[in-house]
Amino acid sequence: MPVLLEPLDLATLKRGRPVVFDKIDVTLTHNEVGSAVVEMPANARNWELIQLDVNGGLEPFGLVMTWNDVFVVPLLIEDWSFKRSLSDGRIVETLTLTGSDFLSLLANRIAFRDASLAWTAQTVGSTTFGPWAAETVIKTLVYVNLVTAGDTDRRVPLFTIATDQARGGTASYKVATPAPDAESGTENATVQQSLMDMVRAVDEQSPMGVEVTLGAGALVFDCYVPRDLSEKAVFSTELGNLPESTLTVSAPTGNAVLVQSKVAGATFTEAAGAGATSPWRRVEQFTDQSSTDTAADVTTATNEAVAAGAGTVAIEVTVVDLPRLRFGADGDGIQGYRVGDIVTLDLRDGVTYSDVVSKVQLVADSSGDTYTETVTPTIGTASGDSDRTISAKLAARLRAVEKALRGSVAP
Repeated sequence: MPVLLEPLDLATLKRGRPVVFDKIDVTLTHNEVGSAVVEMPANARNWELIQLDVNGGLEPFGLVMTWNDVFVVPLLIEDWSFKRSLSDGRIVETLTLTGSDFLSLLANRIAFRDASLAWTAQTVGSTTFGPWAAETVIKTLVYVNLVTAGDTDRRVPLFTIATDQARGGTASYKVATPAPDAESGTENATVQQSLMDMVRAVDEQSPMGVEVTLGAGALVFDCYVPRDLSEKAVFSTELGNLPESTLTVSAPTGNAVLVQSKVAGATFTEAAGAGATSPWRRVEQFTDQSSTDTAADVTTATNEAVAAGAGTVAIEVTVVDLPRLRFGADGDGIQGYRVGDIVTLDLRDGVTYSDVVSKVQLVADSSGDTYTETVTPTIGTASGDSDRTISAKLAARLRAVEKALRGSVAP
């Protein structure tokens, strides 16, 4: 079977003998935590994977999926279920394992202002990491929060950071520990963010992707600059690898941002986005910055609110692999692409769009009469994605695509 599934001992990061599965469904996402669902027969060998902790829950364990010898991804399994059913007169017992890729480690850690101290020793204030190369900012924050954290419970064993190559443009990231609001006793508008939130914030300043791979006895965290394959990796209906594409235009959720702060001479300000001057398109949104008198912080929050509330144009596509263009590594005259690479969509005669591969779903299914493999990438930001700030920043480019599509229709 071209797709291999092996147990991974988290204590040593050694692989075990391959296990039998019915179906694997793994979705990898650019700068987000990927997901994994594995269905396997409930035989004695597979039951050995299920170990309970002292509270009776699943003791997390690892799996390694090797996809056709062109891509390897370690997975962290966190939940399981057992099903017993009758099918065609016989009893079928199935184990279903669910989990993620190891970027979940970043999503599970808050970026501390001073990671050498435990949370109980943190102080109110802020620390800015940078301005440095985007890779340096990311790796510094991941290192101090996951590898050398002062609270040893926050450290991940056998987790290493690849050598910093100072790739990417200049970026910075501000970690703030807010003071309680004097009136409500709650934290002000600043929110403690996870390391994955940090990665996405830096990526917005300078394109940069992150990944966790399996090295020799270690989990290796690294950054990568998205490759521009727009001239090499092309998807179109004519080539047979672009069966479906959808362009969606949505109204703004807040294009007249009304801000209140403590900035001297600018207590009440307004920032207008596209459509704010139209009585039919104006959507007012209040942004409370009354806890700060720092003009730069208010400007940053205002710009984020304008971007998040802007009307968007989103593109969502489904593509399939071709013999000479596939997901995974290059080789033997085959062009490989991966999550984070920039590819081109030929949407209509004369209308093309280049963007990153934001997701890839890998499915290997041996539960039916025939074994099947399916690779389904998503290009760009899908219309259902929750991060409207990112969608808004794509809107300017996508508006040009929208105009080109309308212009390509013969009168």
